[in-house]
Amino acid sequence: MDKSERTKQAIVSATIALIGEENGDASQVTIRKIAARSEVSVGLIHHYFASKEILIEFCVQQIISGVIRSFRPQIEDASDPLSRLKQTAKQVMDFLMDHREISRISILGDLAEPDLKDNTSGTIAGFASCVSEDAEPTDTFRLAFWLTSLLQVSFLRRDVLRQAFGVDLNDKEQRDRYLDEMTTQLFGGIWK
Repeated sequence: MDKSERTKQAIVSATIALIGEENGDASQVTIRKIAARSEVSVGLIHHYFASKEILIEFCVQQIISGVIRSFRPQIEDASDPLSRLKQTAKQVMDFLMDHREISRISILGDLAEPDLKDNTSGTIAGFASCVSEDAEPTDTFRLAFWLTSLLQVSFLRRDVLRQAFGVDLNDKEQRDRYLDEMTTQLFGGIWK
């Protein structure tokens, strides 16, 4: 790795560490903090990343990509695909709600620049693996796409969801009931 790549990696590593220290609240991460942590100048950070927002999004996408790659849902007594899907959906939504700022940045980044290798596609692939042995291959990814899309929209529009339908995603019980109902309505008739 050449000096330029090492410098860029130091900036990224410092930013990721600071995001972690701020519990995912990227608004608390400043360019000055990043410069101090990475031992580079503010100007050098701007040389590699045009803005703080671009740097933060780049780092958040790396963080979320790692989470998706390492995610293994904790499935309890769920031999049927609908139960597996419900439990997995709840764990994904729990993560979104527990890491709101970085989740929002990642989802909006994927919406702005969709790609078959982005984090949303990784989430779709994860959901598809929950049902792959119980559905046709084309159905598997279509179902996973629907579920991922609904989770993301529900998360991003959680205030509207509460106002319009009285579902408060901040309340774990209400959130779990909502996800149970949503997955049952979408997928309940698929598996006999």
